[in-house]
Amino acid sequence: MKKILSLFAMSLVIFSCDDDIRVEHQLDSGSKIVGFSKSFETVSYFEDQGQVALAFPVNLIGSGNGQVLGSDIEIQYEVDLANSTATEGVEFNFANTSGKVTIPAGGTFAEFPLLVNTGQLNPTAKTELIVKLTSASNSTVVGEQYNALKIIFVGCQSGVAGTYTLHVTRADSSNEWNYAGEIITETSVNNFVTTRSGNYDIGALAGSNPGYDFVDICNEITIPEQNLAHIYSNILRPNSANNGLDGTVTDINHFQTNYEIGFTGNTVWRNYTSVYTRI
Repeated sequence: MKKILSLFAMSLVIFSCDDDIRVEHQLDSGSKIVGFSKSFETVSYFEDQGQVALAFPVNLIGSGNGQVLGSDIEIQYEVDLANSTATEGVEFNFANTSGKVTIPAGGTFAEFPLLVNTGQLNPTAKTELIVKLTSASNSTVVGEQYNALKIIFVGCQSGVAGTYTLHVTRADSSNEWNYAGEIITETSVNNFVTTRSGNYDIGALAGSNPGYDFVDICNEITIPEQNLAHIYSNILRPNSANNGLDGTVTDINHFQTNYEIGFTGNTVWRNYTSVYTRI
């Protein structure tokens, strides 16, 4: 599963703690790069609202010398039919059939438009449309890690928001951690954020939210790759051995997630299992 990468640069800060939390600064350099801003998006509707127009951004991630574009970038895309389970004319229709989107001169993004047929989403199972960027003009490179967008159509609504006890284990440690009052907050339909990440003390993770984001789609949990506590250069991502299933909802009172925390390029990642029981 492709994962979300943060594109924001951070100023250098060193923290002395179990995982060497640090924030790094990166400068603009290299080729012009384009790609989707996220590796997946969920589109959730639970009643017929007619056909709804949505747009998904394709960003200019790097601009080489840091200057604004002097001319357009035309980006070609195609549908991954072999791996898509959503059907044109059922869950969606294309708003643009040209097979391309354009970042205009002076701009930083284009939009991939889609028409969603809200009354035809499957009420019991997710379906997926996978779009891949194939090439770009104006001496621009399609970033390999940003070249695919999975649009997940959801007709089943999650109810995991609430307060839980939390039991955390780490694969490389015999220690176990238990927390009470773990609040799962719904940030948007079927999208949630936890109170904490791993076994970190909340006070040690200064930031807007020390938890991690996840998505519950028909009782299957997906965790996008993200910065630890949303600001550190440490990466929180699904365990690569999960084969795309980052957790499951057993019933309305129980769910479990699996993820790892480390640094991109490192060979050692700490693998966590978090078990949530509703209070």
